[in-house]
Amino acid sequence: MPHKKFFIITLFLQFILLNLYAQEKLMWGGGIGMVVPDNGFGKIVSKKNPTIDDFGFATVANPGINLNVGTLWMFNPRLSLLSELAYSYFPKDKKTWNSQQYGDIKVNYQMVNLSAQGNYYFSDQDIKPYLGAIFGLYYLRNYRDFNSSYASNESVSITTNTLHAGYGAEFGFLVELSKINYLQVGIRFSLIPDIEAEYIPEEDITINPHDKQNHWGLSAKLFFK
Repeated sequence: MPHKKFFIITLFLQFILLNLYAQEKLMWGGGIGMVVPDNGFGKIVSKKNPTIDDFGFATVANPGINLNVGTLWMFNPRLSLLSELAYSYFPKDKKTWNSQQYGDIKVNYQMVNLSAQGNYYFSDQDIKPYLGAIFGLYYLRNYRDFNSSYASNESVSITTNTLHAGYGAEFGFLVELSKINYLQVGIRFSLIPDIEAEYIPEEDITINPHDKQNHWGLSAKLFFK
C-alpha cells in the first residue's frame, strides 16, 4: 500500500511540473455534480459458497453532492491531463438507519479526493467525446452518532478518518464554448478497494460495515484559459 501511494504522489508531482512547463495550454476551472453509492465489487461470503454479499455502500448511504476545482492541460488535440480537488457528501439511507423506536441516529459519509486524470479524445472537433483513467488519494470521514432513548441501550458515537488510494474510469464530452471557455460533462465510476469492515469486540460495534465505498459520479465542469 505505501508503494501505491508513493506512485500516485509521484504522478502528481510530474503533472505539476508539466503544468509549469506549458502554462499557455493550462486551464483552470471547477464544477458541481452528483455522487451515487454503489454495491458493486462486494465481498465474497465464503469460498464454499461464492456468492456476493449485496450489503454495501448503497445500502447505508444515499446519493449526495460533489464540489470540485481543478486544471485541464491539453497535451495535444487528442490527449489531456487533468488534476482535481473535490469534496463529496453522502447522507444516510433512512431505511437502513431507521432506529426511531430506540433513539436518534445521525450518519453521514464525507470524502475529499485529490486525483490526476488522463483523457483520450475520439475527435478533434468542437465537441470531443473522451474516455479517461483516474488515480488518486481519498480521505474518508465516516460519522455515526447514536443517542439512545433507553438506559439499557448505550449511546455510541463513532468517527473514522482514513486515507486510501483509489482509481476509476470516466466517459464524457468536452465542448469548446469559445477559444477560452470549455465545458466538460462526464460520468465516472470510482473504486476505493482497500476498505474493510472492522469489528471491535470490546464495544460490540462494527466500523464500516458496508466494506468498500465505490461510487458513481455525474459532473459538469467549466474551464477557463
